[in-house]
Amino acid sequence: MSKLRVLHVIGGGEFGGAEQHILNLVSTFSKEDVEAAVVCFYDSLFASKLREAGITVYALNQFGRFDLRLLRALRDTFHAFDPAIIHTHGVKANFFSRLASRGMGVPLLTTVHSSLRYDYASPLAYAIVSLMERGTRHWNRHYIAISEALAAILREQGVPARDISVIYNGMDLSPYRQSATRAADRARLRAEWGIAEDAFLFGTVARFVPVKGLPVLVDAFAELVQGMQTPPSLVLVGDGPERARLEQQVRERGLEALVRFAGFRQDIPACLNACDAFVHSSFYEGLGYTIIEAMASEVPVVASNVGGVKEFVFDEQTGLVVDPGDHAALSKAMARLQQSADLRQSMVKQAVEKVESSFTIEEMTKQIVSLYRQLLG
Repeated sequence: MSKLRVLHVIGGGEFGGAEQHILNLVSTFSKEDVEAAVVCFYDSLFASKLREAGITVYALNQFGRFDLRLLRALRDTFHAFDPAIIHTHGVKANFFSRLASRGMGVPLLTTVHSSLRYDYASPLAYAIVSLMERGTRHWNRHYIAISEALAAILREQGVPARDISVIYNGMDLSPYRQSATRAADRARLRAEWGIAEDAFLFGTVARFVPVKGLPVLVDAFAELVQGMQTPPSLVLVGDGPERARLEQQVRERGLEALVRFAGFRQDIPACLNACDAFVHSSFYEGLGYTIIEAMASEVPVVASNVGGVKEFVFDEQTGLVVDPGDHAALSKAMARLQQSADLRQSMVKQAVEKVESSFTIEEMTKQIVSLYRQLLG
């Protein structure tokens, strides 16, 4: 069986779920079966992580946001690498790759990581990216949806079911399953954040953007701690354009003593080890990487019942679920988690079983390589 040459293309200006997915995937490919490289439009943290993992990176960061010279540079890269398959991620990568690859006879595969409607809050921005995406879909061969919820959106938009494969994002669970460092991580980070060892700590990990619903979480937390003599604490791990607004909301609510902003961090397994419960407040989620990470870390979760989350967070089994945007319901669910150790223990056990059966990087990689060969066959 011949070796596959696969070229992944992504904007790569930040390090989120799509970037982590690519890093997981290309690092797990069998070197005997697949020769992979990644094109990034920015030479950023993601490109650095790829290089650290020994992955070939083509960084095209000399161009502006929508500089048409990017088309020529991308096409030159395609010819230089000579891929059997081009695998794209994200609207900008999809758009430019579909244009740049015309006439090459190379099948294009796109992974859909999220819903555009929730990625772009501005109606004008959403209209533009929708035109970019849908106007070039006829040049695309196949789609991977990372959840059935995203596959349903594609079907509603007219993509034939035969052109869609649902393949859950897999991840390396081992950093989240290591219990030896949990006590040390908990002590170290709580000391860093100024949180008492015996305080009940709620945590979340997210980009600070509107779709993540973080103001709803702050409102829920404010309601939870009202009148408590020994209130819990909350740590928000991440960064983004909404940070200033969230910090202002915390001040207005008088929560400065209880809420910590940890900033962008790369030691997420350690951060989760420091938490007693994980809270997810998004208005939409294609799948929910951070929830899976929390579940693998044996941290009980409460999550918005949206998108792909519905496919693995089952109420009172693998977690608690609430309607998105309902801060009162979220507050009550958080209270239940804090008050019932038995509930937390029961859900953690089932959650670990679920992630270990559904979200391993090995299973994801096997399915994607099989799909590559089907497309070429």
